[in-house]
Amino acid sequence: MKLSIATALGAAVLLCLGAPASATEATCRAEFEIVTDAAHGTLPKGTLLMGEMTYNEGRALKMGAETVSYLPDGSITIVAADGTRIEASLRAIHLVRTPHFADYASFDAKDVSGDLGGVTEYEDPMLLTLYAPRGSLETFELPRDTVAWKALNKRRDFQVHTPDTMQTLPGEITAFQISCN
Repeated sequence: MKLSIATALGAAVLLCLGAPASATEATCRAEFEIVTDAAHGTLPKGTLLMGEMTYNEGRALKMGAETVSYLPDGSITIVAADGTRIEASLRAIHLVRTPHFADYASFDAKDVSGDLGGVTEYEDPMLLTLYAPRGSLETFELPRDTVAWKALNKRRDFQVHTPDTMQTLPGEITAFQISCN
């Protein structure tokens, strides 16, 4: 079997980057709840929001000794009980293993839009970050089921920003369920 120069060069670059080996790219779907830590438009502090995220893992890039960033194809949707919502496209999933303070996975989304609580302008990024005690993650492979994601349960934060004041709508992520195939 002959390899093209481009194929061989691409494989060499991935080896040099130290990207984790993955037999297959998973397609994942997560459902979660968010309890807001601040008022947002017509939504009071303590509002329960429902979230859904779907993604394909995408290419993995080694970003130094402690981080691998995946470049997924996917989206996040957050909906309030009144039917208002925000949506965004996933830009990256950062998986960080550090001996300094905590291990974590951060879902970084861009192109945030919607009308959550009557607010219609947003500033990137929208973030979902799940933390674990340092040393909890043993590899840079993304977890693929709810049981594996349970290691990242020390703290689970949500945030989205508005452009005028750069106010953050923070929240706590609860009931995080995910499955991949």
